[in-house]
Amino acid sequence: MVSLQSRFLPASPAGPWELAAFLMVAGSVALVNLSIAASQVLLAGAVLAAIYLWRRDGLRPGLPAGLLWAMLSLFLWSLAAMAASSGSPRDAFVRKFILFTLLLIVPTLARGAEKLLWIYHAVFAVAAVSAGVGLIQFLAQPDRSLLDRIKGFMSIWMTFSGLLMLVLVALAAYLAVFGWRRHRWTIPLGLLLAGVLILSKTRNAWLGAVLGIAAVLALRRPRALLLLAALLPVLYFAAPANIRQRLQSGWNPEDPNTRNRIELIGTGLRLVRAHPWFGVGQKVSLVAPAYRGSTEFPDWMYLHLHNNLLQIAAERGIPGLAIWLWFMAQLGWKALRTARSRGRPGDSGAGGGGDVAVFAGLAAAGGWVALMAAGLFEYNFGDSEVLTLFLFMAAAPYAVSVPPHPKDLQAPGSGR
Repeated sequence: MVSLQSRFLPASPAGPWELAAFLMVAGSVALVNLSIAASQVLLAGAVLAAIYLWRRDGLRPGLPAGLLWAMLSLFLWSLAAMAASSGSPRDAFVRKFILFTLLLIVPTLARGAEKLLWIYHAVFAVAAVSAGVGLIQFLAQPDRSLLDRIKGFMSIWMTFSGLLMLVLVALAAYLAVFGWRRHRWTIPLGLLLAGVLILSKTRNAWLGAVLGIAAVLALRRPRALLLLAALLPVLYFAAPANIRQRLQSGWNPEDPNTRNRIELIGTGLRLVRAHPWFGVGQKVSLVAPAYRGSTEFPDWMYLHLHNNLLQIAAERGIPGLAIWLWFMAQLGWKALRTARSRGRPGDSGAGGGGDVAVFAGLAAAGGWVALMAAGLFEYNFGDSEVLTLFLFMAAAPYAVSVPPHPKDLQAPGSGR
């Protein structure tokens, strides 16, 4: 009789500790689409298991020094900004650093093509459930206002749409590498994710998804960019009138939602100019109204600045923003290198190590573009659920080993 592990889990010669640790990190990533509490409990267990395995086997996280220094610098500068603003270690932008442990534990606990692919399949499955709930919410009440949009299992639609965006980009990378003929389930899943994302009426996630998918296609199947370019106007004209109006309103300075974004940009710039070195820490929501340029909007609108660059600069100062950009550049470079790698001879289908490595790099590169693009209009780096999934995608290339692309051999900083 085939054992439960061999039927439903990736084959591995590892013992029970390794299996338990793998299931915890996999569950932490996949269940973020359902519950951040469950995700973080499992992440804490995975971290403890990883520490035990590192000590037992003498292993170390397989990350390059540049990324480790960038991550450490970001953490230390965040602590300095917290102290300068008389903040507390309980401040959200410090507490969220527990999520960054994914960069350390994924390369160890999910090392290898089969384990990595298993986690992505789990993410796709749970995201399908979440999107299905969102679709049911829409069908039950299709005339929702912008302050009562569909949100799946999440507390707010911004988180829901941000997760859908990243999963859709990862699915595009999966299709670009493995094709759809042997993985026909990807087509209905893609239609479900894209349809529900459109129904969420969240423009920053629309932009991120389109540019993230475009990045995937540019790296793997550049001719398909023409198909994407032809598909977008078809989707626009086929969309319901309220969806078209939602998109058009982004270009209308008289639209209240567009005006409030313009107001937040001005407020953020004034705040950063007044506090350029360490920012104001976690007190952005309290301090920002003092720098407003208009009395049109209520104080609650200034909860955050709806822009990653401005929010991080306001929290941690301009040096903190520079360190964050260094950290993101490290992640983006590794994703690009892996995406441009070539699968090993004989690797084919969803299972060849080289193909899975390229898929991991494509998903990470597309997710990086999506997060950065959407983050121009939303503080998605501060969203724990979105950040969890993004950091997993960013860590995935470090869990697989691939031969470098010949051009990368001469690229600066290409060594690990």
